[in-house]
Amino acid sequence: MEFVLNFSLNYIVLTAAGCVFVILLIVLLAKRKSLSKIAKHSITVLMIVLIIYFSFIIWITIAAGRNQPANPPSPLPSLSYIYGRIL
Repeated sequence: MEFVLNFSLNYIVLTAAGCVFVILLIVLLAKRKSLSKIAKHSITVLMIVLIIYFSFIIWITIAAGRNQPANPPSPLPSLSYIYGRIL
């Protein structure tokens, strides 16, 4: 599951999916009269898949965006302090 999230939340994948969505939308709107029925259905299916993908990304962002630690972060001691105590 971690691989899926890392892959789907990657900036390159998000950018590519956004570009593909915009290109498909432009093609569908500009060539709607000259495209065959199979091409229209294929583009529509790809756009639906991309809409589901973007919905998943938004859902993950909202769900994980409020994930705050129970306690505020505390600074770690420096290595010289740690090794000074041991030595």
